[in-house]
Amino acid sequence: MRIFANVKTSINRYKDYRTMTKDDLADFYQSKCDYYQEYVWVCLVVGTILSVFYIVPDYMLNGSIIPTLIPRLTVLGILLLFLIVLHFSHSRAAIVTADYFLVHSIIVTTICAAHFLGHKTLASEFFLIMNLIFLIAGFVARIREITVSYIIFFLEILISHFIIRYENFPIIMILIIPCGLAVIFSHVILTFLYLDHYRLSQKLELAMITDPLTQVYNRHLLEKIVTKNALMNMEEPIAIAMLDIDNFKKINDEHGHYTGDLTLLYIGQKLSKETHSDDYVIRFGGEEFIVIFKKCDINNACARMEQFRQDVEKAEDSPVPFTISVGVSKYTGDFSKTIQNVNHALTKAKDSGRNSVVVV
Repeated sequence: MRIFANVKTSINRYKDYRTMTKDDLADFYQSKCDYYQEYVWVCLVVGTILSVFYIVPDYMLNGSIIPTLIPRLTVLGILLLFLIVLHFSHSRAAIVTADYFLVHSIIVTTICAAHFLGHKTLASEFFLIMNLIFLIAGFVARIREITVSYIIFFLEILISHFIIRYENFPIIMILIIPCGLAVIFSHVILTFLYLDHYRLSQKLELAMITDPLTQVYNRHLLEKIVTKNALMNMEEPIAIAMLDIDNFKKINDEHGHYTGDLTLLYIGQKLSKETHSDDYVIRFGGEEFIVIFKKCDINNACARMEQFRQDVEKAEDSPVPFTISVGVSKYTGDFSKTIQNVNHALTKAKDSGRNSVVVV
């Protein structure tokens, strides 16, 4: 039955969620925040502006808007602060804090306005409406953040009751608690549903930066590294190597392009196995590969590439016997300059008879 299939799918999503590391979860929730925040902030802005129109029922209950005017308008100043925070900050923590600060500001200012009303019977309707706002804000929040915010909401109602004395306080609490649980549960389901979207996005992003033949990274990743200056602020030493398969055209001519492709696949997979997990192996183009060694000085990088060159030369499992030439250079902080240096080193290795490692 379909319901059992849905339950099984939900269980699998939960298991997937539980396997995520702390860094994975941070990236997941940042992605969720980036995806939904535009919808959330538009709804919160509109909801905040519309909350000012509570002065209409204020007038109907009090015969005047003067007693409640200041609390109703105060929320507009808080809205301005909210928009300033969103303009200058893109971190999920700041965005979620700003979202819920605005939500609770609406609650507090409305409670203050209710203090000046002769009748408190509309409080239950307002608190029920706030569940809709909590539902919207929860799109960018973690489950525990939604839960904590609801606990604060309940405390705000409870504390204000001792001051204002709501006429229908038991009814308010009886209505609010199940609504709160329903909102929290809905966001549990939404989080697991978004996990499918997140995994699909990861696969698409990986496909965009992966060379389909060798299964190592391609130049799209290199462009991202350069564009984002991803290596700029790293404190550990970084070295970059560029290697080239010697006489690759001869391999294609004598053994065919299929064997040439197998040779490229072989070198790509061998590089991936013999480099560290945090290093980058990138197919630069044709038979050229770039390796970015993190936490590795120039001497260590040279020794590792020399060992790799020897392993390739002596390999018995390669599609055809072949050798490589390698250029190595220290990362200078200027990626373009470093690539020029490493390319110059590779040229020297090829000009000096190939099958060698040269450092610049």
